[in-house]
Formats: sequence, C-alpha cells, structure tokens
Amino acid sequence: MIKDTRIGIVDMGSNAIRFLVAEVRAGAVAVLESHRLPVRLGRDVFHTGQIPEATLADVVDAFRRFRATCDRLGVTIVRAIATSAMRDARNRDLLVDRVRDAAGIEIDVISGTQESYLLKLGIETRCDLSKGRSILVDIGGGSVELVVVENGNLVSADSYRLGALRMLEALNGAETSGESFVELLHKHLKSLEHRIADRFESLRIDRYIAVGGNVESLADLVALHTPARRTDGIESHALADLQAEVDDLARLPVADRIEKRGLKPDRADTIVPAGIVYVHLGELAGVDRVLVPRVGIKDGLLAEVVQGHLGAFAAEDHVDVVLSSCRAMGRRFHIERGHAECVLTLATQLFDQTKDLHGLGGRARVLLEAAALLHDVGVAVNNDGHHKHSQYLIQASELVGLTDEERSLVAMLARYHRKSPPLKEHVEFMALRRRERSLVERLAAILRLADALDRQHAGVVAAVSVKIREETVDLRPILASDARTRLTLEAKAVEEKGALFAQLFGRRPVLLPP
Repeated sequence: MIKDTRIGIVDMGSNAIRFLVAEVRAGAVAVLESHRLPVRLGRDVFHTGQIPEATLADVVDAFRRFRATCDRLGVTIVRAIATSAMRDARNRDLLVDRVRDAAGIEIDVISGTQESYLLKLGIETRCDLSKGRSILVDIGGGSVELVVVENGNLVSADSYRLGALRMLEALNGAETSGESFVELLHKHLKSLEHRIADRFESLRIDRYIAVGGNVESLADLVALHTPARRTDGIESHALADLQAEVDDLARLPVADRIEKRGLKPDRADTIVPAGIVYVHLGELAGVDRVLVPRVGIKDGLLAEVVQGHLGAFAAEDHVDVVLSSCRAMGRRFHIERGHAECVLTLATQLFDQTKDLHGLGGRARVLLEAAALLHDVGVAVNNDGHHKHSQYLIQASELVGLTDEERSLVAMLARYHRKSPPLKEHVEFMALRRRERSLVERLAAILRLADALDRQHAGVVAAVSVKIREETVDLRPILASDARTRLTLEAKAVEEKGALFAQLFGRRPVLLPP
C-alpha cells in the first residue's frame, strides 16, 4: 500500500480527457481535484485515422496544465492511460512523444482488456462483486467494454467497437438513405448481436452495472421524474425508464437536448447512441434494473496505483485476474487442464526454491505462471509443433492484466517449453532487449523442468523439493497419494529438458528417487 503520497491520474478517452489528483494518507484515499476536458480525439481518428495538428496542440496544452497542477500539489506519482481513439490513431506515437517532452508524463496506450480490468477495479471501489454474477458495461466514445464477473472473479472481458462517438461518426447522416440514425444503429446492433449474446447465453445475471458519463446523464434525467432506488447500496434505475428517456431524447434535435434538457454540447449528441447500446445490452442480459455506481476506469487506475500495482506487478488480486484470464483461454481451446495446473504448481515451486540462482522477482513469476497454464494451448491446432502454435495463439489473444509486451513474453515462453531452446538464429528472440532475452531464457529453463516433472500427464508428482548443491540441483519429488511409479519417464525428461537450466546456472538438475 502506498502511504502518505499524492497521485495524479489521467484517462484519455475518445470523447474527453479526465484528470484527477488524489491523496493517500494512512490508507485513506481523498480526491483533491477532478477535471474533465471535452477534447474529442475520436472525431477525426474515426474518420481519417489521424489526430489533427490542432487537437495535438490542445492535448499537449492540457497535459502542461495538469503537470503544473501536479507540481503545485506535490504529486509524486503520475499515471496516464489512453484508450480506443489512441489505439486507432496512426500518429499516436507523435502525441506520446510531444506530451513526454512538454510535460514529462508518459502515456500508456492500453488494450481493451486492460481497460476492462481497470473497469472492474473501479467498480469494486463502490460495489461488492464477491457474490453472484455481474455484467459490467462501460460505453466510451470509441469502444464498449463488457466484463463478466462471477463471485468476484473476472470470467471474461471483451471490447467492441461500438463506442458512442464512433457510432455517431460512422452512422450520422443515415436519414439520407431513408432510415433514421436510430433505425440504422439498431440494425447495426442486430448484426453484431450473435457475438455479444454469447456472453449472456444461459447465464443468470444478478446485477447489471453501467458505467460512463452518458449513463450518468441518463440517470440524472430519469431521476427528475422517477427517483432512483438503491440496490446493494448503489443507485438503481429501471431499464424501462432508461429506454423511455432515450426514446424521448432521440426525438429531439441536439440543440433542443442542450436547451431543454440541460445537456452539455459534447454529451447531447452521444447520449442517444450510448443509451441505445446500454438498453440493448440490458435486454440481452434479461435484466430489468441498471446499477449506476458513478465510477470509471480512472477510479480503477487510481485503485491499481494505491494497491501497489505500480512497480509491484505480483499483487495478489492482479495475479488472480491474469491467471483467471489464462484459464478462460485454456477452456476455449480445450487444453488438458490437469496437466496445465500440475505444471503451474511445479513451476512456481521451482521458481520459489531457486531464487538464489535466477534472481527474478514477482513480475517474472506471474509470466511463468501464465506460460505454465498455456504452454500446450497450441495442441488445439496440431500436436506436431504445438509449441510454435502456442506462441501464435497466445500472441493473438487478449489476456487480462498483461500488457502487450508481457503477453509477447508469455507467448515466447510457451514457444520454448520444448524442442529448441532460445538461439541467436531466432529472429523474434534476438529482437528482444538483452534484459528480456535473459528473462525468457531463465523462465524457459524453469518451465521445461516443470513440464518434464509431469511427463506422463498424470499428475504423479504432486510437489517438488529443491536442494541447490555445488554442481547439481537435486529435485526430490513428492508423489500424489495414489501414484505407483518409478518416474522413469520423468527422470529421462528432466535429463533432456534440464540441459538449458544446466547451461544457464552451471548446475545439472537431477531427479532423485521419491
């Protein structure tokens, strides 16, 4: 836990940039300042793929002012993230460089699944998700994040290109084709329904939680004539009331939404497409009420920093999210679950007991655990060369809680769990920084040993005790209670797959009798 410090948070969305300064003192968090600037990165990006020069200048100026605020308030930690519009912008690196030069702030462009993870963290600051099944929906300017949480565990996280500003820019002017904007948006949602409905099929949804400025504005308008209830201590509205409000707004020109309903200009146009998507997802989920906790991913980012994830990757709840995501991927590709879990157990035991040799920390341990669960996922493509198929599948998938670079490292570890070790002839391996190449080699050596200890894929070795000697690393297996084996296959596998470990650490792994 970070103590007695001030933290600056930036959330660069497609429709606005949100700045927040908070103070952490004696474990309590207090927001000192919070601002929202209506800088629409998505307006041009969704049309041209580029952020225009005028918008670049506006963003840089906003970050300069935020840096001045941070300096005035004595902020010591600053985290800035960017989402859908920056993911799509071809000149995003230019903006990142300009902000770094002008304000000394590094912007992380996060993936949709990372966005979903932060959404869950933010909602958990207000809602208890530990029991039952929850659907979390955040409709931003560029994307829709849809997260399923069951008994506190993140089951799935998906990002759809259905953001309010994106839909507005893509479908505006539909009236010229004889269809209204609303009719065309409903048709578009219908064409995507089969993808989204998979997340709700045969699921009993205990709570539907909606996040974002548009749903908060809708809730404010509904509350003018139908006061909100409280569900699980959170503001709650009938889905039918939100539907009626969206229908009323859709019949008004944008100018009237501003004048008669008091909406801000950058909210008045996006509220209808966002509202339609919120209601549609609620109908698919089969719910009749919507919870509005009035938090967002900026709150999740703040919670992540406060909990110590900044520079402490292996915080327990973060590890659980990563491994839950890996297990979900494993289920999709029908991995041999028993073997994967056994290799996970043995790999972590080997890692923990050989720290004096490899010298790696918590972040490396999580990467190893993820690779242990997914090393054989490529068998779904073909058993022959499945290590290379595993690398491709992991690289092409989203794993919640891992950055793109970390996912690439996990993919490479899976690639090297068998057959050839990392070599100078391997282009992808040599493209890594020297530090990352060393990380991959050391973790691959451990993963190969763990895989060797379950050579029969029968879980006969339940645990392993390690003794580091001058010339050898002795592995004392602890057998499962029902195991009846001499471990002949495992001993041969340890001898063969332990060669990389021996080369790196100067000690030959030896499997002792149980």
